[in-house]
Amino acid sequence: MHPIDKIIKKTEENLRLDGKEALELYRNADLLTLGSLANRKRFDFHPEKNVTYVVDRNINYTNICVSGCRFCAFYQPLEKGYVLSKKDLREKIQETLDLGGTQILLQGGMHPDLKIDFYVDMLSFIKKKFDIHIHGFSPPEIDFIAKRSNLSVAETISILKEAGLSSIPGGGAEILCDDIRQTVSPNKCLSEEWLEVMRQAHLQGMRSSATMMFGHLEQDFHIVSHLEKIRALQDETSGFTAFIPWTFQPGNTQINVKKKPASNISRCWP
Repeated sequence: MHPIDKIIKKTEENLRLDGKEALELYRNADLLTLGSLANRKRFDFHPEKNVTYVVDRNINYTNICVSGCRFCAFYQPLEKGYVLSKKDLREKIQETLDLGGTQILLQGGMHPDLKIDFYVDMLSFIKKKFDIHIHGFSPPEIDFIAKRSNLSVAETISILKEAGLSSIPGGGAEILCDDIRQTVSPNKCLSEEWLEVMRQAHLQGMRSSATMMFGHLEQDFHIVSHLEKIRALQDETSGFTAFIPWTFQPGNTQINVKKKPASNISRCWP
């Protein structure tokens, strides 16, 4: 039996695939086969034919960042960037609510001068003014805030949660393999630190998403390794609500690659 056929049979029996089998599918299965297998797994998790979504707005509270990621075309140094005023923040949130939004995705850069008090004040301001879900601060931001404020990650999450943070976006994951990570984002938290932020958030009853940025310097086995790490933490905590892969956009970045563009897809967990 062909290796792909063996893997298909295994999925039909609802058996778990390992990394080697996932890599075989990635390299050799055609798109329709992959789609069929993914659809089968989707209905294993969600037999009901319901699709849900949230109307939200991405609000970047600052573009000042010391990370200097090579793939980023957004960040600015301290003297050129901004920190969003409360007036602008209030207007953006009100516009979101007026258009039927129920959530804001609040994230920014690793600002060297902002410690935990700034974030508590911002969250408290929002919750006092608005009834809206705050999905905010990626793991690198939380890790950076913790270090700048001389707090543990668990303490930082607890303080932010008390101030009004509802859930955590999965940004800053890029590829959870440090050989790639230290090349594309050398000043950002390492893979295990990213995972630990999510672990601590889940242990405190918070939910989060997970992401993967692909199509830059990674190879196919890095992608599979990334997925395995996300899956392992999901086994441990069941705290991820969605997995969002997104394609690297090379314009105005420091990474020059020539790879065939890929489509973005999302998969949700129960």
